[in-house]
Amino acid sequence: MKRFLLPAGALVLVVTACGAGVEPRVTQVAAHVSSVRTIAARREHAATREARKLLREFVLPPGAHSAREPRSYGGVLRRPGPVPVGEVVDAHRFWSVRKPLAAVAAFARTHRPRGFGGSGATPGPNIPHYLTWSFTSPPDSQRPTRYLNVTAVALPGRTVIRVDAQVLWIYPRSPSERVPAATREIVLRAPDASAKVTDPAKVAQIMDWFDALPVSPPGIVLSCPLEVAARITLSFRDAGGAWLAQATVPSTGAWVCNTIGFRIGGQTQKPLVDSDIRESFVRRLQGLLGVQLIRTHR
Repeated sequence: MKRFLLPAGALVLVVTACGAGVEPRVTQVAAHVSSVRTIAARREHAATREARKLLREFVLPPGAHSAREPRSYGGVLRRPGPVPVGEVVDAHRFWSVRKPLAAVAAFARTHRPRGFGGSGATPGPNIPHYLTWSFTSPPDSQRPTRYLNVTAVALPGRTVIRVDAQVLWIYPRSPSERVPAATREIVLRAPDASAKVTDPAKVAQIMDWFDALPVSPPGIVLSCPLEVAARITLSFRDAGGAWLAQATVPSTGAWVCNTIGFRIGGQTQKPLVDSDIRESFVRRLQGLLGVQLIRTHR
């Protein structure tokens, strides 16, 4: 709760110092923040419902029944499989079945979850009585949005199964963090190309693509590798050529370790990333303008 007290106090100081003329702007910003949080809560709730639904749809071996997390099982039933980067909810359940691990593995091989692709059983390291499976959806996608990770461990007289359903969701972007509507031309500068876009249809298309990019998921902490990607600068200008906003885009796909920078006027906005299910922004830009933006290895 204390986390919210300081910004509220700072807000009062700004209004008092700058006068009543600033109050509508402050109120508008506060409304945007509240709206973003409301939308984020709704999306997270929807993703949670989806994850719980996936658990109910998972195909279990005959005779399996719901169980509590077992004790003294060797600590191998922690969350298995890949850990997706981004906003994600995780729902999991345990089941127990009076069948040997080999029978559970044979059943799993012939009952892949509908709409999912994934790996076969993988033995745990140095643990012969432990198997894992990982399934992703959409199948064969480089950026799946749903995950089913399964662990099975053999215990005396039974096999215990843990299933994790993970669903990614996109954190909303504030309506105030958009390319200014007064934009009439876009100046592009890249290491191997430059262009001035004035065609109204192309300007509108680039703005639409850019405004559809999600913000980089807040609160994600990663040990990022060193990435040396060429940067592409987009300057958004009005009909008279005056500078309104600017974006700095990596020539590779944008993700949490290599984000798109964005400034409106002198104000830095939240960093952006490419959507999980679409072609990268820079690749679409390259196709629209017919200029080489993505460097090939030389």
